[in-house]
Amino acid sequence: MIIDRIENGRLYEPMHKRFRKAFATLADPAIAEKPDGRHDVEGDDLYYIVQHYTTKPMDQGRFESHRKYIDIQALLAGQEILAWSPIQGLEVVEPYDEAKDIMFYRAGTIIAQTRLEPGLFCLLYPHDAHLPSCQLACPAAVHKVVFKIRV
Repeated sequence: MIIDRIENGRLYEPMHKRFRKAFATLADPAIAEKPDGRHDVEGDDLYYIVQHYTTKPMDQGRFESHRKYIDIQALLAGQEILAWSPIQGLEVVEPYDEAKDIMFYRAGTIIAQTRLEPGLFCLLYPHDAHLPSCQLACPAAVHKVVFKIRV
């Protein structure tokens, strides 16, 4: 898991050939005007999903991980807590769904957590179990974008 400011995205471009385009798209203010749903940048190799939702208590969530995609998650409005743990040792509660590229785990030991707010991003690799969408003090509305970058 990597957490940083969006303006520092260029520092991570050497890590993956599609990061440059992902961070350039994320830095474009027009992204906040996109409707909810999937938006292709390079087809299934690089796309993003715009979401609006209300955060929930951490104990109501589940860790998740992906095998085919790296996530870059960023909030366009609001605040949330995102928890992290390595996938090793977590109890699988929903086996890997290849069509949806997701596996769920029981919320176990949280190794780290961060507060996401506009201007920050969280980069998550397939070995990073993450529990997003968690409230700070009480449920709150957020506007989020999640980039999916094929590994």
